[in-house]
Amino acid sequence: ICVKWAEDGFLCEMFDAVIMIPLRLVQQRSLEDVTMEFVGEDLFEQLKKSGGARCLMILEGLDEMDFDRQKNDCFFVRITKECTMLEKSTIAITSRPHSCERIKADRRVEVIGFGPDEIKEFVEKSFPDDEDAVSEFRHQLAERPHLHGLCYVPMNLVMIVNIFKFPT
Repeated sequence: ICVKWAEDGFLCEMFDAVIMIPLRLVQQRSLEDVTMEFVGEDLFEQLKKSGGARCLMILEGLDEMDFDRQKNDCFFVRITKECTMLEKSTIAITSRPHSCERIKADRRVEVIGFGPDEIKEFVEKSFPDDEDAVSEFRHQLAERPHLHGLCYVPMNLVMIVNIFKFPT
């Protein structure tokens, strides 16, 4: 989402800023400190003044957190309070399903794997107006069936396409 927002204007009509924060960094530090480190002090102060209006804050990797049940409750209370610094922002928390059972959310979205048609469509859209690149990408996958098997996971396909597009 962050890359598409920055490169292609994805969701620009809704958000002036898209910030992704790995939650494992917030476990020992405040969300405010980590956010300021990621975006810089000037942008962070602007976000605080606006209450985070037109900001998408992605808190990534809830399932990667290492804590027991009691600390888990304290963590959610703390993060919920800290998110009020950007009370007008949209907050998205990413996780594997087993870790998000107790989160109260306005909406839940589950990413399911790509099928062959979605893989084909994604690859074609990744190389607009460049059928040679699409063909070469497909050829490279056909020669590496272990990579092709990974393409059913959307994030894996994004990474594989980007490695192909930007090899250095």
